[in-house]
Amino acid sequence: MQPDEPQLRDGLEVVAAQAGPLRLDAAPVVRRVRRRRRRRALVGATAGTAIAVLAVTAVVGSLGGAPRPERAVGGDASVDPSMAVTSPAASPVPDSPVFMCGRRLDLPDSASTRSVLTMTVGTARYRSDDVGPMLGVTFTATAATQVTSSPPSLFQVLYLRDGLIVGGGPMLNDPGDMQPQGIDAVGYAFEVGPRRPAQLDLGARDRLCPSLTWRQIWSEFEAYEVVVLQGPVQGGSGQLSIGIPALSGPLLTGRARLSR
Repeated sequence: MQPDEPQLRDGLEVVAAQAGPLRLDAAPVVRRVRRRRRRRALVGATAGTAIAVLAVTAVVGSLGGAPRPERAVGGDASVDPSMAVTSPAASPVPDSPVFMCGRRLDLPDSASTRSVLTMTVGTARYRSDDVGPMLGVTFTATAATQVTSSPPSLFQVLYLRDGLIVGGGPMLNDPGDMQPQGIDAVGYAFEVGPRRPAQLDLGARDRLCPSLTWRQIWSEFEAYEVVVLQGPVQGGSGQLSIGIPALSGPLLTGRARLSR
């Protein structure tokens, strides 16, 4: 049985009056919208940062920045090549030690007399506070002998303090310099015999090691020693030759204290 239209209308009006006005709570909707917007903004910022990082990385790579080291292949994969220590190329070291500033002068095979020949430092004459002494050596012999050597201006001279090399020449390296040394073995000859000494003027050897001056040396000259080195001595029967001195070989030496 269907209700008639007037009764249906009256029923709806009663229900509407009891329900009251229609209300919509918008707060939950607003909160959801705001959360979505924040998530979108965060995603956009992260994407922008990633793009910026990639751009900077590309620029650094294009400017020659160091690439990420690769792991070794076929070896210890835990070794990072960027942490490897590369040893510098070894400098060529001569067969024998060199005359070098700061080195202690050890002469295991030296003597003032070789064969019939003796060498002494005859003079170490003071000139001025700013330069080294004028040097000379004297040769004597127990038999008449002709001696061949390098020129006196190339005789090896060293200045010592407490046994350490502080100057000299012509063969003298700076501290740490192990480059090989040598001089021109230009022939020079002199004669010597009993009651006939040979006096040779060596000239000056003014070179000093770094941070030292002649004025400092002459202010306490008693602490310094001059050593002349020649050798080895070879030959016999009235003919001798004196070779270029080397620390590892037999040496003919003469020593004297500096004086004024």
